[in-house]
Amino acid sequence: MRTTDRTFRNVTLIVFTLMISAALAACGGGGGSMTSPGTSGPATVRVSIASAPSFPAGTTFATSSPTTAAPPGNSTTFDNVFVTVTKLALIPSTGTEMPDANGELEMQDSSADAGNGFVTATLTTPVTIDLLHLSGDNAAMLLNTFSSVPAGEFSKIRVYYDKVVGEPGDVLFHQTAHYHFDVHFVGGNLVIPVASDPEGGIRFFLVVIVVVGLKITSAGNSGNVLMRPQVFAKVVEAPKFIVSGVAQNVKPADNTFDIHTSGGTIIPASFDAATVWIYIDNTVVPARRSSTAGVVLGSSGLDNGAFVDVIGTFSSGNVLHAEEVDVTFPDVLTGKVSLGWKIDNTFDLRITAGDNTVFPMPSRTTAYYDNAVSPFTQLTDASIVDNAAIIARGYKVAGGIDAFWISVGP
Repeated sequence: MRTTDRTFRNVTLIVFTLMISAALAACGGGGGSMTSPGTSGPATVRVSIASAPSFPAGTTFATSSPTTAAPPGNSTTFDNVFVTVTKLALIPSTGTEMPDANGELEMQDSSADAGNGFVTATLTTPVTIDLLHLSGDNAAMLLNTFSSVPAGEFSKIRVYYDKVVGEPGDVLFHQTAHYHFDVHFVGGNLVIPVASDPEGGIRFFLVVIVVVGLKITSAGNSGNVLMRPQVFAKVVEAPKFIVSGVAQNVKPADNTFDIHTSGGTIIPASFDAATVWIYIDNTVVPARRSSTAGVVLGSSGLDNGAFVDVIGTFSSGNVLHAEEVDVTFPDVLTGKVSLGWKIDNTFDLRITAGDNTVFPMPSRTTAYYDNAVSPFTQLTDASIVDNAAIIARGYKVAGGIDAFWISVGP
């Protein structure tokens, strides 16, 4: 059991990347109509995680303001610290608030939170993450979305969790059922403006939550191991826009496509060599995002019928220039491989003949292959062998599926 007040700082730090967006409320007329000036619909919030640096220069704290706090000392007590996250909440501003240089206290949850303007997002399935070993693709699926976030100003993000375990030793931290800690914004609160957005785009803000360190304390005679995360949140970059819909009129030679939104509006979009491509598997819960597939496939996996979330800025011609495109393939074919590769570089699945052939795209060797079992290790076409279980994602064609993303395993 750890008996002293310790602080660790690991080379792997945490970022919760919150994609905060203010959506439009349709007003008057039929589907696809724009809002009138000065109005906005509720916001949505998407959450992902990646690695990040420590406290930014000039950060001030509630216990040492306006002194800039030094990063915590390096005292690695555990090789792994596993935290099971159950929910997040956005908390409205009640005045000037700052993070605590000594770390945020873990507090027991209370029903008194209800009715105070809190906006919460609960994970369908709690997600366990290792604070010391965070991989981008796996961590990216921490949460789905907040919904119906009203316009306003938010000063904190509350992180709810129900279990913290340190390794080695299988050390169970203080019983944390229904516990939380708060993350304060520095350099300005999160502000969801009351304003209409162009062309039906949803206002999109990027917020970074960084875990800089974690104070680990043994509480008196009880021997309970407690944690105080040293964290901050910061709104970064200018607002962007996100438009969701179905890709149509895809023109690879021109680097353009159209987004057909659910309201009937058609938004023209463009991309270039700097555009980031993320592929999303909606056949698993929670859906996993693969930036690795994006690096391999780039724009080659985009075709008519794909479900897309396009993030970027509008040009003067009302074309949405895509800084990021999240692609979900419309069709999935699953089954077990029959014998293996055929001479024409395709393979069949042991399902009903006639629609059971997998056509790897863009070719046998350039399709993206990975392991369907965590941690989703990248594979090659050599993994396609007799009786291998397959998830093939792509676009339905005569005889089967044009598959750009192929996962192997149960």
